[in-house]
Order: sequence, then C-alpha cells, then structure tokens
Amino acid sequence: MARYTGPRLRILRRLGTELPGLTTKTAARRPNPPGQAAAGKRQFKVSEYGQRLREKQKLRFHYGLTERSLLNFYAKAYRMPGDTGRNLLQLLESRLDNLVWRAGLTRTLPSARQLIGHGNVMMGGHRAKSPGQVLKAGGTFSVREKARNREDLRVTVNAPVLERPANLKVDLDTLTVTVESLLTADQVPFQVDIQKVIEFFAR
Repeated sequence: MARYTGPRLRILRRLGTELPGLTTKTAARRPNPPGQAAAGKRQFKVSEYGQRLREKQKLRFHYGLTERSLLNFYAKAYRMPGDTGRNLLQLLESRLDNLVWRAGLTRTLPSARQLIGHGNVMMGGHRAKSPGQVLKAGGTFSVREKARNREDLRVTVNAPVLERPANLKVDLDTLTVTVESLLTADQVPFQVDIQKVIEFFAR
C-alpha cells in the first residue's frame, strides 16, 4: 500500500488521537470519527484485532510509512537484543526525516521528507539519499547552504512545533544538527500502545 496522501484531519478523527508528525491540526472541533454512523453517534465495540490495527496505524500515519516499510522496521527490531517494542520505536525515532522534524527544522514530517527529497539536507558533505536513513549516536546533518536563509525554515527554527529533545544539538546559525544520543521510546510525542503493535505483527 502506498503512502497516504489524503485528508490528514480524517486520520486524526479515525484514530482518535493527535499525530503531531502528520499535521499541526487537531480534531478538537470534530472529535467524532468520520462517516454517517459516527455522525449519528452510534457506538461500536472495537474488537481485539481492531485495537491492534488502530495502534499500528498510529505508527504508520505518524511516521509516513508504507505497510512494507513498517513491517521491515519491525523485523529489524525483532532481531535486535532487548525489548522489540522499544527497539521499534527507537528505530523509527532515529530516521533522518524524523530527526529533521524533531530538531525543529520543519513543522511536519511530510515537510521534512520534502526538504530531504529536494536535496536540501546534507550528510558528510553530500546530499542525503533517503528520508528513511537511520542515524546513529554521533551522526550529523545540516541544511544546504543555499537553503539556510529560506523564510519558512527560519520561522520554523525560531518557533518549533515541539520542544527540541535534549539529545539533539542544533546550531541555529548553520542549521547543523548533531545526534548526541539516540531518541528513546519514552520520547515518542504521541500516545501509542506498542505492545498491541507487536501483537498485530506477531499474529
């Protein structure tokens, strides 16, 4: 299944939670799920499978992944030592597009992917190849010199959507980011029951 490009607010209403990486909007004005049944305020019991699916979808839509990509991350987390759920969240938080967003360079993850896709993020003196690159502790990246003075970037950098994690050291003059330590599962900026995600993939 391809990456979702439809109405983002609809996803928030369907999942019943805010996903700050997907959009800066909230569903406060229309908290009910989309559809006629929801408009009629009919109540439906969510099955165990439905609960697991909902938690998995939170990860997929927040991080902007395809089903196959998320499954690949799960497989990698499963092979790592330690708790699979925490490993999975740490891997997702270590993606380049997520780190660009968490460093306050863009307002959303789709914007971060666009910045990378247009060749405006540099790693090791070269343009970053993919938004899905996983960085390790000590890794660095920066905004290309020609793009550093873009008005939208400067506005976002000076007023980030979320508070910057202490793990990321940001030079506001050169827009260079150093990953001093990996972001952990506890730093994920939305509520997700990772155990249900693991149960979904392990079924």
